[in-house]
Amino acid sequence: MRHRPLGTRSVTAIGSGDVRLGLAASRGLDSRDVTAGLHTALGLGLTIIDVGDEQDAERLAGDAVRSMRLRDTVIVATRVPLVPPLPGAPKRDVLSERLPPRYVQERIEATLRATHLDALALAQLPILPAWRDSSAWPELAGMCARLVREGKVMSWGAIVDELTGADALVAEPWLVSLHLTFNACTRDALPLIQAARTETARAETVHGQATPRTVTILARQPLAGAALAGTLGPGVALVPRDDRRVLDDATLERIAAAIGALAPLVRHVPPAARSCDAAKAALERGVRPDDVELTTVAELALRFVLDHDVIALPRLHRREHVLEAIVACSAPPLSTSVLARIDDILKPAIAAESRGDGASRSRDRDT
Repeated sequence: MRHRPLGTRSVTAIGSGDVRLGLAASRGLDSRDVTAGLHTALGLGLTIIDVGDEQDAERLAGDAVRSMRLRDTVIVATRVPLVPPLPGAPKRDVLSERLPPRYVQERIEATLRATHLDALALAQLPILPAWRDSSAWPELAGMCARLVREGKVMSWGAIVDELTGADALVAEPWLVSLHLTFNACTRDALPLIQAARTETARAETVHGQATPRTVTILARQPLAGAALAGTLGPGVALVPRDDRRVLDDATLERIAAAIGALAPLVRHVPPAARSCDAAKAALERGVRPDDVELTTVAELALRFVLDHDVIALPRLHRREHVLEAIVACSAPPLSTSVLARIDDILKPAIAAESRGDGASRSRDRDT
């Protein structure tokens, strides 16, 4: 399998992303499904777990790593949620309110208790790029450095939702990773990915020796909430509490049409490609390559993300999804002809999003 550097360690280029029992339950899965998926992923060699800011999920991840004796090989990436904002739209500096140092320390200690781990390999903070100019920034960075010295946290990462100005976070020496949305339809993160790659090429002196500084991109939602897995389309059956029920018919048809256009590139045609007339028409217009190098559209989407030297974090809440992730992580880069076809197919959708057509980008990303 392909690997990526993360801090001072190396991990698989695909991990089990956004482990959340609450989200899984809302989509019709119970804790046993999530537990089985996580244990399968670890048993097959994945070495990074991205855990949601949920105590039950933290406990599940810690129990899995300890019971399988993988504490020295698997990174459990945890999150510190923001303190809820005060009412109104303040114009003041709010960093000290949303991430006060004492609160961050208390959350770290609570996560250590939940996971029963000796130290957190990667703790992630939701950070707005503008906060680097806050008067409270040095105090936050200093507290994070102190928790590293105390052995409670091994490294820190930033969860980034606002990309404007985020390239400045790459230069922060105490951040080893940036966690952001990136998939075949969300290309606006590419400049930030390139900035991280450039920073990696620089050297810094550690204990008198020059070593490359590594800033790793963690890509969440590489399958866009199953939209790029080919399972979302008009008429799809979703349980009543599924968060994706907010997608309207026009958005579902647009998703299905794109999948129908991608389907000739893979061996197994996904359900979305036959879910509506627009998708069927796109499927019929497509030209199948002489040599089909992909099995599913999910594999295509994952390999696209991996080819940008990032760590892909799909939700692997079902055991059957793990093997597909392993296949993608073990495969070679996509051919130039496939990449060109992907661009031709998805460019109209990307252009529509940039104009604000259809469903909002934020809603699409939340899926």
